[in-house]
Amino acid sequence: MLFNSAIFLFAFLPITLFGWYGLNRFGLNRAALCFLSVASLVFYGYFKPSYLILIIGSIIVNFALMKAITKFRKAAGVLLFFGLSANIVLIGIFKYLDFIISIANDTLHTDQSFFNILLPLGISFYTLQQIAGLVDAYRGNTKDYSFIEYLAFVTFFPQLVAGPIVLSDELIPRFRDKNNRIFNYEKFALGLCRFITGLSKKVLIADLFGHIVDFGFEKVYWIDTASAWIVAVCYSVQLYFDFSGYSDMACGLAGMFGFTLPENFDSPYKAVSIGDFWKRWHMTLTRFFTRYLYIPLGGNRNGKIRTCINILIVFLISGLWHGAAWTFVIWGAMHGLAMIWDRRSFFRIKYKWLSGFFTRAFVVVAFMIFRSDNLDFMVRMLKAMFVYNGISFVPELASCLSDLPEFYILTRAVETMAPGIINVLYIVLLTVLLIAVAVIIQRKNAYTICTKIKSKNYPIGYAIYLAALLGMVVVSLNQVSTFLYFNF
Repeated sequence: MLFNSAIFLFAFLPITLFGWYGLNRFGLNRAALCFLSVASLVFYGYFKPSYLILIIGSIIVNFALMKAITKFRKAAGVLLFFGLSANIVLIGIFKYLDFIISIANDTLHTDQSFFNILLPLGISFYTLQQIAGLVDAYRGNTKDYSFIEYLAFVTFFPQLVAGPIVLSDELIPRFRDKNNRIFNYEKFALGLCRFITGLSKKVLIADLFGHIVDFGFEKVYWIDTASAWIVAVCYSVQLYFDFSGYSDMACGLAGMFGFTLPENFDSPYKAVSIGDFWKRWHMTLTRFFTRYLYIPLGGNRNGKIRTCINILIVFLISGLWHGAAWTFVIWGAMHGLAMIWDRRSFFRIKYKWLSGFFTRAFVVVAFMIFRSDNLDFMVRMLKAMFVYNGISFVPELASCLSDLPEFYILTRAVETMAPGIINVLYIVLLTVLLIAVAVIIQRKNAYTICTKIKSKNYPIGYAIYLAALLGMVVVSLNQVSTFLYFNF
């Protein structure tokens, strides 16, 4: 079930909210948590019912291991090793088996057939959450959680499929807090604001720019330099507004249920260095790899060379976590090397605006590798970007906007009355869109803007603005699309 679908907005969400607050209103707290867990499983199973077997099995095994690690301290190390291995094997089978086979075929010149296993949605996210839970149990940082609390923590539908990556001590204590079970108008209003903002990011911005990106990659063999850079910028815009939009919706939905999830984005395109970028982009993933991989590897405690190696390992694994392809490995390696470069003070640029420009340029180029379906597409896109071959494809690239319902009336009117300037119109529209999104990116982030609703005198103009956004989103629901991070 997608956040940006009619069945979620007009059926699942109202029913789940009513059930949660209704049961809590009558003091049936445990029943309310069971209801929320079952609703979350229905949400997840709506994508494909067979996914439920995998996630429920994973939850049962990991919960049992957490309990065993806590109880049998002498065997905690062995149990942790088994738990980590089991989770890595699970995600390895579903996500990396065919990639490993392809490497073996290329290396050994064999012809082993692929299994073509469909990647279960959210497996990368809920596996990391449970790995963190096992490590925290080993470190003695977990409380005495019940199974229903653990089930609700892992399956809580706002963050289940694409994060943020939540730790058990961030959510389970909030399940227990009775104040979070009472309907709070201010929390609900703030959550609704975040949800509508995130939904509009996805539907009105990410999907629009995604149309341009998809068209560009369909024409990768004909694309020129100017068009390649436009596609690269558009993909950076699409990916950011798609994933940050999901995270805003997740935080907003959690707020509507009375809970708080960790923030995942802090205006990353305002970063002035790669290090700054990773403090702002997918913040919960950065936190996970820092706390559960980088620091256990030794962090920066064992000299400069070892620190550089640790950074590179973390980013290579981060790249592989995003997907089983060489393009993701290259993307991770690029960011790892950029982080190492960034740590050397004599390489830093004195002027922040110039450093910010080069940071954004690097991110855009790296995301082009991230987006490429294979190494051939990657090479062709990068060659088009850095070996000048004209600007003649730009009008055709811009013309794909004519397929969008937002511009249907305008483009058809111009085609009828002044067909000679239709290509000029497409280029003007594309330019206006890029300028508009550049302005939006420089504004305050969604959390900062939505906190305005905390004031006692709620601004009527802002309420009208949110209602207008929601109206535009509802009109666009006939173009429902999945989220990009569902693929990772």
